[in-house]
Amino acid sequence: MTMGDRIRQARERHGWSQNELSRRAGVRQALLSELESGKKHDTTGDVLKRLGKVLGVTVDYLVGMYEGIEKSELLTAVAS
Repeated sequence: MTMGDRIRQARERHGWSQNELSRRAGVRQALLSELESGKKHDTTGDVLKRLGKVLGVTVDYLVGMYEGIEKSELLTAVAS
């Protein structure tokens, strides 16, 4: 799953359009469109923090930090 997929899913869980998320997060709607469509694959940390805060998710989730890691592996890595 891409960052754009995760943004879209979180946005849709709230029932928001891209315009609504753009307004709430203070992020250009065109950037959201590029991320969600896969035309753009990354963005700044500031944008990610704003999106995460408004969407109620972590930046780690948005960037897929732990995607593909088994839960037991994650717990072991955090405990180390």
